[in-house]
Amino acid sequence: MRSSEIHSELSRLFDEGGETGRVVVWHDPDGEFADLVESLELPGVEVLVEREGGIFSLKRALNEGLSGRRILLYRPRERRLAGDWLADVEVRSVPFSADYASVKLRELGAADTPEMRAELGARREFLSKRANVRKLAALRDSFTVPQELELAIMSAALGARAAEPVAVLERYLILSREVGGGSALAPLDEAGAADSFRAAVRAWTGFSSDVTDASALVKHVLLSAFVRTAPGPVPSGLVECCSPDHAELCYDIFQAWLRFDDRQALLDACVQVEDACNLEGEIAGRAPAELATMGVFPGVDAAILRRLFADLRDPQGGEVVLPVVELRRGFPWYEEFSCYYEGVTQAARMRRFWREHPEGMAATSAERAWAAYTGEWYQMDSWYRAFHRAFSDAVKSGECALVDDFRAARGGIERLYKGWFLRTVSDRWTRLCEAELSSQGYVSGVPRQQDFFMSEVDGLARARRRAWVIVSDALRFEVARELADVLERDTKGSVELASMQSTLPSITKCGMAALLPHGSLSLERGQAGGKPTLSVLVDGAEPNSCVKRQEAIRRARPGGVAVSYRDFVGDMDRSARRGLVGDADVIYVYHDAIDATGDKPATESKVFEACDDAIEELTGLVKLIVREFRAADVVLTADHGFLYTAEPLPESDHVSLRDVSGTIVEAGRRYVVAEEGARSEVLLPVALPGGTLRALMPRECVRISRAGGGENYVHGGTSLQEMCVPVLRFRNRRAGSRGYVESSPATLSLVAAPDTVTNALFSLDLLQDDPVGGKVLPAEYEVFVAGTGGDPVTDVAYVVADRTAAEAAGRVFHVSLGLRLGFSPSGDERYPLVARNRGTGEVVTLRELRMQVGLVPSTDFGWWL
Repeated sequence: MRSSEIHSELSRLFDEGGETGRVVVWHDPDGEFADLVESLELPGVEVLVEREGGIFSLKRALNEGLSGRRILLYRPRERRLAGDWLADVEVRSVPFSADYASVKLRELGAADTPEMRAELGARREFLSKRANVRKLAALRDSFTVPQELELAIMSAALGARAAEPVAVLERYLILSREVGGGSALAPLDEAGAADSFRAAVRAWTGFSSDVTDASALVKHVLLSAFVRTAPGPVPSGLVECCSPDHAELCYDIFQAWLRFDDRQALLDACVQVEDACNLEGEIAGRAPAELATMGVFPGVDAAILRRLFADLRDPQGGEVVLPVVELRRGFPWYEEFSCYYEGVTQAARMRRFWREHPEGMAATSAERAWAAYTGEWYQMDSWYRAFHRAFSDAVKSGECALVDDFRAARGGIERLYKGWFLRTVSDRWTRLCEAELSSQGYVSGVPRQQDFFMSEVDGLARARRRAWVIVSDALRFEVARELADVLERDTKGSVELASMQSTLPSITKCGMAALLPHGSLSLERGQAGGKPTLSVLVDGAEPNSCVKRQEAIRRARPGGVAVSYRDFVGDMDRSARRGLVGDADVIYVYHDAIDATGDKPATESKVFEACDDAIEELTGLVKLIVREFRAADVVLTADHGFLYTAEPLPESDHVSLRDVSGTIVEAGRRYVVAEEGARSEVLLPVALPGGTLRALMPRECVRISRAGGGENYVHGGTSLQEMCVPVLRFRNRRAGSRGYVESSPATLSLVAAPDTVTNALFSLDLLQDDPVGGKVLPAEYEVFVAGTGGDPVTDVAYVVADRTAAEAAGRVFHVSLGLRLGFSPSGDERYPLVARNRGTGEVVTLRELRMQVGLVPSTDFGWWL
């Protein structure tokens, strides 16, 4: 300290004593300030100096009454009470020191011991900079032993987030990859801590080579971390590259890097290491169940996925897929491989459905078959669509090696979907309903599209509740099911999904007409360009445009509106929309994303992407209607569904128009409309409403051969996928209103577990409280035991709470946690087991646990000599 600072500090100490007086003892073991003390001018302060041989006279002077006296006692020694003749004065006095070591001890909150003073002396150059002292003080509140100070100096020099071994090594690894090992070590060298750091790395990780060899050090740490997750013996090719004895700390380094720093840099490092040591080859012989528990390297995910894709190529395979994928969801690189995991998941679900229906689709009536399709069977269509969506994402991701495995498995899924599901379902459905279709053109016991306006719209309008109707072309039932889930999740409304059978043939002009109010609906022969064509008439008029559909609506509800989605959303602003709607009590909005894509040969392969676009657009449209018009009721439906297979059907699944005898009015790939009297030995006859026409339609999923492309996406026929039209009823709910339920993430609770943990490694079972669906949303959680500051003192387990099982047993997660190195729990303290929502950051305490662990892995300071 400078003399002015000493004078100022001493004056402050005496002023604090007030009128009662005070004794301040100045310890100066090196005699550094002996000359200065003689020249100090402190008004009203007696200055006494301890001199050699003068302890007795000093004792007598201080034994006199001290009340009201202000005394500065200068002692050229350390403060040690044992054997000190002035110990009684020391305990009643205020200590003061101005030497370098004492000042630094005070600034750092360090213990005043000979060892600490020696360490401060050795670090004098580093500690001479005020910025460095501030960094150390920010890292720790106090220092008990020199080793703690040494670790903090390493942390400050590297810019680590904490004065802990894991944080220091994590930061060094990142720096060494960014600037090279030599440059990363330079700040430590400048701080005089390079040698200690080398010793620390050797003690903490078992790495005995040059720490400036960044590649070797990163490889050693990551492989040692990997060993911690790998069951059984260390793969033979990795034995020389890792240290199982140091796996715990290395794994903590990996987790810290993953959690706090550049994820992409860690991924790149992992890929380089696994390529260098042929990791995938080293673990090639492990069973999928063993691989499923391995972490750290993305190559493990690649190896698992190759096994799963190979398993799915076996017609009897797929049983192991879902349990393995469920285990992998909490692992670090799942997201990078999510499209592949999604693909094998959907394929495995399809295989499981096949195993669960060994006798095919059991239904004894058309009505029951319809109920089975809308309740369960439709999932095969949904899984098939999701499988191909995942394949498309995989192709875009560029992981070419895995794409080849994905493509190889796709053939088996195509055969399962086309050759078994579609054929079996369509055959069963056709057999059950062909008599009624032939005689009356519809299936009894199933709601009809022709009754839509009366059953869904007219009642709302008559009750003075404005009816919004959104008609999305080719929105088939399974897509509407996903849309219903999205609306339930992303809005304040409630959703109910029902169904009705489309008017046949299941094509746009028939379905659009049937959805309008009408007294009569008839299919008749018309003319277009001098050629016969099918005309669909509503009360004698053909509603083949938005304008004409509005005219049909206004015949029933004057002032009704019909508008296209493109005009309503794309071209109009809010004012224009409000002007268009006015006082209308019935508004039809016509949306066309799916059919517009699928009906064109050049784009039909993108129809599943169009389904995703439709869900997004329709969700946005519903939100817009609710926001701008405070709508209470919105009904979403479609004109027809569709059939789609990624690969075309073989020639054997085609019929020819030459198989039809009679006059053909119109034909598509899934229907023929002909004059009365037309016949076919291979096509199913179907009665049509009104007029003198009849339809002939292929059984099962057979196509009618036609010139040109575009046969993968078809509609017009009698399959459930084409005929089953959704009726999605959306009811807006305002906060506080009756029936309102707020969306909330799925929550976790702890299944029965002891209050006390007695092992450094322990397991817990967590229950997802409610199945996901409706207003219960999927959520991702980090689960760990937290220390005093809220940071993890155990491993962090990742739980994806998105299970839909109704039974609680199907929503239980098994979690394993291990105490982190260096954490020494207090047996008397309770530590919260918490679940932190990764999306919102909200932390919930599941239970408070006692930690009575006999032997806790620790990181000692054996490296410091």
